[in-house]
Amino acid sequence: MTDEASLRRSPDVNTSSAPLPVPGVGECSRPVTLRRTVTDTRNGSSHTTDHTKRCGTRIADRCPSCSALYRGDAFQVIRGGLFDPMTNLPRVVTMVTLTAPGADVFGKTHSRRLDKNGKVRRCVCLKHHAENDRAIGTPLDPSTYDYEAATSFNANASRLFAVTMQKLSRVLDRKMQVVRVVEFQTRGLVHIHALVLGRVSKTTLRLVVRGGINRRTGRRIAAASSGGWTWGPQCKADVIKSDTPGKAIAYLVKVVNYALKDTGRGAARNYTHNEKMTDAADKGLTCGNTFHDCVHGADHAEIMTELLDDATGEITISTVRVHYQGKGTSSRVCRRHRRAEEGWGFRGHVLAKSRSWGCTFHEVRARREQWVAANKPSLPSYLVVTWERLRDTSQARTSSVTSGASPP
Repeated sequence: MTDEASLRRSPDVNTSSAPLPVPGVGECSRPVTLRRTVTDTRNGSSHTTDHTKRCGTRIADRCPSCSALYRGDAFQVIRGGLFDPMTNLPRVVTMVTLTAPGADVFGKTHSRRLDKNGKVRRCVCLKHHAENDRAIGTPLDPSTYDYEAATSFNANASRLFAVTMQKLSRVLDRKMQVVRVVEFQTRGLVHIHALVLGRVSKTTLRLVVRGGINRRTGRRIAAASSGGWTWGPQCKADVIKSDTPGKAIAYLVKVVNYALKDTGRGAARNYTHNEKMTDAADKGLTCGNTFHDCVHGADHAEIMTELLDDATGEITISTVRVHYQGKGTSSRVCRRHRRAEEGWGFRGHVLAKSRSWGCTFHEVRARREQWVAANKPSLPSYLVVTWERLRDTSQARTSSVTSGASPP
C-alpha cells in the first residue's frame, strides 16, 4: 500500500456519499459531522475526510435509531443484575414504584384515564379527552397551579429516592442493590420505578415512606423526606419470585421504555404550560458558579444591554439573544441550569443503578466497540489521526456512521 493510499485508507470510511444504516436499528436521523485528519509523521503530509457519528441520544422522539441502541444497552445493564452471574438463574427481586404528591398539593390537571372495561373516563373538567388532546396534563386553573412546587419536587426527587433506599437499608439490615428509572408524567412531575434485589414487603416500604415503628429495633423512624418533600400516596412494592422470571423480564422491558421518553420540555403538549414549568425551574435553582456569569434561561430569552457614549452622552439600548457558548466564556448558561430547564427542575440521570448491580454501560459499549473494531484494518504507527467536530451539519458527508453496530 502506498503512503497516499495509507493516508486515505481508514478503518471507518465508506466511499458512499450518504451514511449507511446500521443493521437492526437503521440510520441515525441527526448525525454529528466530524473531520478526520490523518498525518504522516515521516514527511508531514496529511489528508482530511468528513465523517458522521451517531448523536447517541436515548430519546426515541429525537432519533429512533440511537434510542434503539440505548435501549439494548440499558436492557443488558439492568438484566445483568436480575440474574446470578454464577448460575445464570433469576434472583428474587422487588418492583418498587414511588409517586409524586397529588392534585391537593400542586393543583388539578386535565387527565385521560380508562376504566376496567377500557372506556375513557370523564375528566374533572367533565369532558372526555382524546388521546392526542393537548390539554392533557395541563392545569385546570393555571393561575392557581403551583409551578414552583412542582419543579421543587422534581429537583428533590433524586435525593428523596436516595434517602428512601438508605432507610430501607437500615430497616432491612442489608445493603441495597437497586436500579431505578425516572418517568415524567404528562403533567411534568416525576415518578420513580425501581428494581430492588431481595424481598421488600409492602409493610416495610410503607414504614419507610410514611414513618413509624421499626419492628426489628423498636425505634420510631421518620418518613423519608428531602427538601421538605415526601412521596405521594400511591407507592407500591411487588415481589417477583425466582421461579417467575418472565414477570421480571416483562417489567424490565417496561422500565427500559420509560428511560426512552423525553423529559421536561420535550414531553410538553402545551406551549404555555411548557414555558411556565421552565421559568419555575430557572427561578428555583441557584447554580453558585463563581467562575462566570450564568445567564439562566438564555436559550429562550433575550438580554437587553445599555451602552453609554462618553462623547455624546447618548444611551444605546440593544437586544441580544444569548446562546450557550461553551466552557471558558464570560456569559453563558451553566450546565445545571440547562439540565434543570430540560427536566423541569430534575437534574439527575434518568437511569441510575447501584455500583454492585450487574454490569455497566461502559462494559456493554466496550464489548460492542471491540466487535466493531475486529473487522477494521489497523493503521501504521507513523500515521497520526486527529478529529474535529464541524458545527455546520449541512456539510457533505463522505463516510458511514461510525460505531453503533450491535454484535449478533
